[in-house]
Amino acid sequence: MPLSPRDLILELRENAEQSLGGRSWLHESAIREVDHTVTGKVIKVETLWACTTCMACVEACPVAIEHVPLIVRMRRKLVEDGTMDGNLQSVLEKIARYGNSFGQSERLRGRWTQGLPFKIKDVRKEPAEYLWFVGDYASYDPSLQELTRATGRVFHKAGLDFGILYDGEKNSGNDVRRVGEEGLFENLVHKNLSVIQKCKFKGIVTTDPHSYNTLKNEYPEFIPPGNSIWQVSHYTEILASRLETRQFPLARRLSYRVTYHDPCYLARYNGVMEAPRRILRALGVECVEMPRSGESTFCCGAGGGRLWMSDTRSPGAATPSEQRIEEALALGNIDIFLVACPKDVTMYRDAVKTSGNEGRIVVKDIIELVEEAL
Repeated sequence: MPLSPRDLILELRENAEQSLGGRSWLHESAIREVDHTVTGKVIKVETLWACTTCMACVEACPVAIEHVPLIVRMRRKLVEDGTMDGNLQSVLEKIARYGNSFGQSERLRGRWTQGLPFKIKDVRKEPAEYLWFVGDYASYDPSLQELTRATGRVFHKAGLDFGILYDGEKNSGNDVRRVGEEGLFENLVHKNLSVIQKCKFKGIVTTDPHSYNTLKNEYPEFIPPGNSIWQVSHYTEILASRLETRQFPLARRLSYRVTYHDPCYLARYNGVMEAPRRILRALGVECVEMPRSGESTFCCGAGGGRLWMSDTRSPGAATPSEQRIEEALALGNIDIFLVACPKDVTMYRDAVKTSGNEGRIVVKDIIELVEEAL
């Protein structure tokens, strides 16, 4: 990919020394000049769009430079100028018009619930302990809808009192903000909050680390002082606690040999690393760690809106998700590659196919093993 975080910072520094009279590009007085004189000129357009906002550069930097906020700031200028990938522009238009990245009718957002042996509450109409913020991919992607139903079945068997927003839910906006469409992000926040604040619940649960990140860390900025701010949990956090306190029994223990991929927005952004592993210990599986795990996890390549953009790799280069599958296979005799994110399910199942590894390893979400053990 045409991005070196180190070179990006060095190029910004060199430009600052030459054009800003020695002022740091981090200084507030220089920010506006940086936006208009650097974006797409000193720092190439393709470099800025290559970033997955995975934060690996920030995690590794020995002098604590925060590269990602600078990249996002410069992306805002590109979006303002309309300098973006055609696929990305199309997705942003769909989100603005329909509230989801698939361009589907909002009335279809809850259709995945059909076929479940129970009715999921509409939390807009009746109170629940948990509001399940489902997310676009889990709601609309046909290849993921059975996984979403499995999540609902596990929640039901675990005794969770939960409901969803049905057509009241919009895209959370996490990746919209990362591509630099700040106006659309704020619009999505206000639309979601206008619905959520009328509902009665104690906490929010989500299966999507991207939604988890923005609901937990960014939505509170938009909630007026004095209003309650909800506890936001990833599903692994809730299930880990319930399994350990035996609030719902497992029918059997599993004997798989697995490896687990930490999502960037769960592990690196929010430090949620133990909850998924606590579930695996409760299930009885043998978990073999990949060399890059926990806060040092390797990105699947979908973040920062990259999922919505055209491929810009060098010819013949492996995708990040293909590289990750090879890393898992190198561990030897791994039955299942486990994830805890709907987007990761899509990315890694595709990577298994495109890398020619079908039949050698299976990609599953942790929730699927929980249901099997139940």
